[in-house]
Amino acid sequence: DREQPMKLDIRFSSRPLEDLWSQAVVGLVFKMPDIASRALAGLNKKMIGTLHELFFSGKWTGDRGEKLLIATQNMIRSDKLFLYGLGPINEFSESMLDDEIRNVARSLDKICIRDFGIHIPVVKGLERKYPFILESALIKIAEELLCKHQNDPDYFLKIIVFMEDLYLDMAGCIIERLRKYFSPDLIFSIIIDSRPKEIAA
Repeated sequence: DREQPMKLDIRFSSRPLEDLWSQAVVGLVFKMPDIASRALAGLNKKMIGTLHELFFSGKWTGDRGEKLLIATQNMIRSDKLFLYGLGPINEFSESMLDDEIRNVARSLDKICIRDFGIHIPVVKGLERKYPFILESALIKIAEELLCKHQNDPDYFLKIIVFMEDLYLDMAGCIIERLRKYFSPDLIFSIIIDSRPKEIAA
């Protein structure tokens, strides 16, 4: 019998978003005035400047469900930057994120994105729940895409999850739970992709 191909690759990383080789970088962004607080973490100054111009001109506000797709034109390594609005931060809830993350998955599928980096923001006051919020979001986005392509033997989904160093220590427990969740129905890889250590001069 032919060996089944791997279907899912999830990597947790603190590498800057601008360093990720992927089809797209995905950012979930709250509405003004919180729009720039953490959404742009890991992007270079040129890319941030372009986004600030869009944000503060009112051309894009981060309303719930609002989408923005930008060709990065080599400003970062990924081909595209996809921003998805979460609305006002004071209206955030875990159930709302579960709904919207499925919409993110559907939007990515429409533009044929199956290899992407994503930043799911940490909400003030919910820091202790962040591992569970992140875990739930990853399950929802993976299930949405894998289910849609369950009859495609060549479909392969790669997700690089951006986490700040402060929270990367939490990735181990998330990985353990995700492995239990997806096993034994799926061939997958879920790992921490550590930032390379700087070499001392």
